[in-house]
Amino acid sequence: MISFRIKGTAVRIGFSFLVFNALIFLLRESSQVCAFYAACIFHECGHLTALWLTGSSPSYIVFGCTGIRIGVRGNGAVSVLRSLIVLLAGPAANVTVYFITKLTDCGGELALLNLTAAAYNMLPYRSLDGGAAIALFTEGRPFESAAEILLTVLRLLIASAAALAVWKYGITALPLLIAAAAPLILRDV
Repeated sequence: MISFRIKGTAVRIGFSFLVFNALIFLLRESSQVCAFYAACIFHECGHLTALWLTGSSPSYIVFGCTGIRIGVRGNGAVSVLRSLIVLLAGPAANVTVYFITKLTDCGGELALLNLTAAAYNMLPYRSLDGGAAIALFTEGRPFESAAEILLTVLRLLIASAAALAVWKYGITALPLLIAAAAPLILRDV
């Protein structure tokens, strides 16, 4: 892992992140790679903007195979509403960029990848925005174990669908399988 600090914020880049990015460079055209990174930047800027608007700042940023995690600097408990706003701001930024690019006829790969980034990040994995948002409402509740069983089944179905995509479309769908299966394999569900 590569670690350094930027203005008091710890930044860690995992080797799994570098491997995933190497696959993207190997399997995609340069225009798709640029659009992919632009969608990621819009997404993370959505989170960072929401942090700033809610009076928080990042304590750490970790780059891993399932994406980028941002830790929140704070003095105590953060409200569920504030956490939800920050979690949903990334996908909301991607959906906003999607609609702006479609309405201005600048769609193409950038529009599609922004919509894909929003959908991917809303998947029910704890390391992604959707799973973290669900956890805000299920952790510590009487129905937590039932919700986890249901979510695990859903995660397995998603990973199975990604495996079918690789089987049908070949190696170009491999990043999809890795993105869907990595949280299950790494127990980051």
